[in-house]
Amino acid sequence: MHDPCRHLVLQPPNWLGDVVMAQPAMRAFIAAWKPERVSIWGRPWLADALPFLDLPGARFESQMPRGADAAVMFPNSFRAAWVAATSGARRRIGFRGQWRRALLTDAPAPRVSLRHDHHREYFLDLAEQMGIEPTEREVRLAAPEDARATAEALLRERGLAPENTIALAPGAQFGGAKRWPAEAWSCVAEALSARGWHLVVLGTPAERETGEAVMARATGPAWNAAGETSLKQALGLLAACRALLCNDSGLMHAAAGMGQPVVAIFGATDPARTAPSGPRARVLYRPAACSPCLKRECRTPGHPCMGNILPEDVERACLATLADNEAA
Repeated sequence: MHDPCRHLVLQPPNWLGDVVMAQPAMRAFIAAWKPERVSIWGRPWLADALPFLDLPGARFESQMPRGADAAVMFPNSFRAAWVAATSGARRRIGFRGQWRRALLTDAPAPRVSLRHDHHREYFLDLAEQMGIEPTEREVRLAAPEDARATAEALLRERGLAPENTIALAPGAQFGGAKRWPAEAWSCVAEALSARGWHLVVLGTPAERETGEAVMARATGPAWNAAGETSLKQALGLLAACRALLCNDSGLMHAAAGMGQPVVAIFGATDPARTAPSGPRARVLYRPAACSPCLKRECRTPGHPCMGNILPEDVERACLATLADNEAA
């Protein structure tokens, strides 16, 4: 970029996991162009996520700012390009498609396939096609100390010791095909609880019933926090706990990006495309003949990609991950 960029607007993707995977690309734009002002605009929950994204100088804006020097639109929608164009942004950057090329000043074709390559590389490709050489390709998030302290207090109020608590995230907003069965989750929760671990379930209000089923056989301190926390509080809880056990989900990407020990269960999705970025992430993937189908709901009897992963497999992986963390 030859002209100075005093005001940069970044519109992250629409899902938490994609936002986390786009973080290296967003950091690359900021580092290369060194704007005086960085605005983050998009879904309202980004205000909660932003403190963890470690984007220097970035501030959340509830409305699309007007007259920016550059707007980088990571969502591949016509609407994103239209909003950027009508905002008066001088330079409007995003991948072509969705009949939006005429609305963008820079509309390269993606060179990385979302169906075959990792999503981090897809987002980084946009930066690279703008002449930017990223210095960091992995996700590196940072948990604010106040968020961690608040989370620790929440756990203690409910009788859980943060240093002895494992977070469970049995949901996945994309669809049921990505969810390991609640009965299997309950078996693992029972086994971990019997070993003395405290448990907290994280998720949305829609996942609260699943959380109750997961915790049904836990014998020790446990809290079903699904639907009871803000996103900021949930992210703080991820930072405060010893580890996360989860499906392929946004919380998985966030915890791994913060460097937390993570055990992630994959089935309908492909770890080659969406594996978590982090030094202490472990993936369990035992694909069936139909995997990865990338579908929202499974139509194969028995949900074999998830059925191939047994509760004892998950328990062993979780305990091994905790032991590795102790040894490190």
